[in-house]
Amino acid sequence: MRHTILGIVLMGVVSLAGCAPAVIKEAQLDQPFTLYVRQSVQVDTLQITFLGVPSDSRCPVDVECVWAGNAEIRLEVSLKESADETVLTINSHAGPTEALYAGYRIRFVSLKPERFSGRTINPAEYRVTLIVSRVP
Repeated sequence: MRHTILGIVLMGVVSLAGCAPAVIKEAQLDQPFTLYVRQSVQVDTLQITFLGVPSDSRCPVDVECVWAGNAEIRLEVSLKESADETVLTINSHAGPTEALYAGYRIRFVSLKPERFSGRTINPAEYRVTLIVSRVP
């Protein structure tokens, strides 16, 4: 009986931990920062969440290609304490490599890991580096 109650309590604690809000890191304007998939950042009054990479045709680094290829980077953006969220897509090589939102410019810097032939990238492995600036 004690083990059953302990098991139920532990299951409740584990399930509540899964409901905890995501930690939002902070970054500075005009400074590069890196996000993992599903990670969020607050830059000034702008909040950005890296949703993932729905398409990645970048040339593998161990292959000589005629074209560098492209990766699509999906971001969810909103202003601090706003319920309005917008999904933006920026690109690694084929434009646009930046997006404008609510007076901010979000610019692509890099995407890791690099591709290698014969290796599939797990979607959770992606890390995007961005720079956010105010639009004058």
